[in-house]
Amino acid sequence: MTVFLKIIRWPNVLMTIIPQLVIIYGMLIPSNVVPALNWWQLLLLIAATALLTASGNVINDIHDVEIDRVNKPEKLLVTKSISEKSAYNLYFTLTITAVICGFVLSNSLGKPVLSSVFIAVAFVLYLYASSLKSILLVGNIIISILVALVLLITGVFEMFPVITPETQVAFRFIMARLLEFALMAFLINLVREWVKDCEDVNGDKAGGRNTLAIALGRTRAARFTSIFIIAILVLLGWYVYEYIYLNEIATYYFIFLIMGPLMYVMIKLWTAASQREFHILSTILKVVLLLGILSIGIFRINYYFN
Repeated sequence: MTVFLKIIRWPNVLMTIIPQLVIIYGMLIPSNVVPALNWWQLLLLIAATALLTASGNVINDIHDVEIDRVNKPEKLLVTKSISEKSAYNLYFTLTITAVICGFVLSNSLGKPVLSSVFIAVAFVLYLYASSLKSILLVGNIIISILVALVLLITGVFEMFPVITPETQVAFRFIMARLLEFALMAFLINLVREWVKDCEDVNGDKAGGRNTLAIALGRTRAARFTSIFIIAILVLLGWYVYEYIYLNEIATYYFIFLIMGPLMYVMIKLWTAASQREFHILSTILKVVLLLGILSIGIFRINYYFN
């Protein structure tokens, strides 16, 4: 069981479940939107996305064996704690189960075409692990899009099946807000991908990959990432000023829990040199990503206290 939890990277799986619950209970319900999914359909949606995330992590570990021998030999699982054949069997089991859950869910809603989303994501995750990850910037962008997609999928499945002319305006407003948060998740995860590339530069070189840290050199890549964070901070500052400054709780949340840590990472990237330093910055960005997702519910928190 311990090996299973490690190879599916359960914290990453949890980070696909949390956004869906936050969107439903922190955004839709407080906005008086009745979600389209009942309890068992919601479980199917959560299961499908969580299982796809888990399967993506497994196939990623399978293709990263040689790289992990260099970057993190102490955490190597495939060939060390589990055979490659068993890992592939686990990957196929998780993927097929996820697609079945998505198919059953889509058909129960009378929208079988939506099942194609899960098939497409499974296909992209395999391509990412097997080839796209090695292409400069492409792998970083693809995985960041998939992170953002978790937010949008929840909105689509919870609202699209029950949309009517009367609710169209409200649903369009909510989807626009989800797009804003999806963009934030995309940008923060993209930064984290680049920081991880700086952390894993030695193994990536050995594995024949072409990452930003390899193309520019670790120092220049780190400083480029730092400058990119400045652009994100400007965008977030504008967003706070234009849309949420009247909400005191949300304003402080964004400034101290999202923008503050991002500013710290931005500064540290100019001096970071060791694998350990980049690992710490990557972990901070992962926490910031989670806090950014949780901020979806901060605007309607009073709903549960009034």
